Amino acid sequence: MIIKDFLYKLKQDFTYLPSLTKYRDYNANNGVGVNYDKYWQKRFRWDELALSNWQKQRSDLVLKIIEPNSKILDCGCGNGSVLKYLKEKINISGIGVDISEDALIKAKKNGIDGIKMDITNLDSLNDLPEVDYILGFEIIEHMPNPEEFINKIQNKARIALIFSVPNTGYYIQRLRLLFGRFPQQWISHPGEHLRFWTVKDMEWWVKAIGFKLDKIVLYEGLPILNKIFPKLFCQGIIVKIKK
Repeated sequence: MIIKDFLYKLKQDFTYLPSLTKYRDYNANNGVGVNYDKYWQKRFRWDELALSNWQKQRSDLVLKIIEPNSKILDCGCGNGSVLKYLKEKINISGIGVDISEDALIKAKKNGIDGIKMDITNLDSLNDLPEVDYILGFEIIEHMPNPEEFINKIQNKARIALIFSVPNTGYYIQRLRLLFGRFPQQWISHPGEHLRFWTVKDMEWWVKAIGFKLDKIVLYEGLPILNKIFPKLFCQGIIVKIKK
């Protein structure tokens, strides 16, 4: 089974071999910036409210970090499927935050109350409720000011902040650099990701902005090798930080 998973993932990765020397289709002449309604529509099928494999693996790891009955705020909640899953497993109380109206409509269908907000507008963060944990899965890489965001929102979390980012040190991204291309982590618009971290970058960065790195967990990626060389063969980074 492990070998089968390894070969399946390897096939998936090397399906993207052309991306080592090419770029995704994008009409750069339309002058349109990042649109997060289009982003969510392209990232997930809106009629599917269940967790993706990535989301489930990440959520299962987070379940080992948080306590039952915790109050949680999920920034960039999308369709609310992550909060719904956590609620079903350990009965958390969850509130979602997203800039996309379409996302919040889907979250409501998942039984998750939502707040429409542009979290890059730091002044608006003052209006968020105080909770035990703040989650931010795959959001800070979209921000020009993640340091300011984390410092601004820290007082809203009584226990900790839990974030995840793509691992820019994943071997496919390193191969792109060898082929003279920057790591390609965007979905619908090349301006989606503004910041990038490897594992070593994240370990340094959390301390540099004055926080305690309580836990770092690597996940997904190429089976077997992601256990032996996680910094090279894991695709995602989860980090739990405290003041």
